[in-house]
Amino acid sequence: MILLLEKILPFVGVVLTTVVIVIYKKIAHPSPLVWGRILPDMGPVRADDVLHYNERFENEEPVRGSLGREAQRRKFAVNWGYLGAEVKNTTLFQRALLFEKDTIDARKAGSEYEVGELATLELLDEATELRWQQVRCQVILLLRAKLRLSVDKEVFVNLFVRYKFLEKHMLELAGTKGKWLQDMMTERLGLTEWRVIEGGQSDPEPA
Repeated sequence: MILLLEKILPFVGVVLTTVVIVIYKKIAHPSPLVWGRILPDMGPVRADDVLHYNERFENEEPVRGSLGREAQRRKFAVNWGYLGAEVKNTTLFQRALLFEKDTIDARKAGSEYEVGELATLELLDEATELRWQQVRCQVILLLRAKLRLSVDKEVFVNLFVRYKFLEKHMLELAGTKGKWLQDMMTERLGLTEWRVIEGGQSDPEPA
């Protein structure tokens, strides 16, 4: 038995190490992609609907039995879907930023970087940090769903604010590449009739 374990453990260690590396690369360093290629997969991310849904769910009388379990499953699906949309856009932003980073001349000193290059590096750090926070939020959501606990609205709101900060500055960076790109991103993100303002909120343009 001991000899068998001695043979299996190194293999298990290699598998776990490989899994960790793959997950890390997927989250922290997805493959670079040109700006135009990220556009088709983008979608609107607004927290209002899902937050109102959660509030309505919490105000309802708790249901027991199979109906209660089904309601919990639906609630989890709604919240997981919202988080998935946020994760998808954040990852797309990462991929575009990694592409931009690869175009920066590696021979340059930091003091020689142009404004757009500095913005690219800062936003890449922001996007990567946000991705790790999203992973944490997904884990928490899974655990709370298993325990049949309510969604932590504060976590959702804080994550949404950080996402909107990134989204706003990605639009500004896209504008330095061309107004056509900024306009197309604005449309894909569902912000055509909205203006993004400080604090991660959005208000419709005045009539």
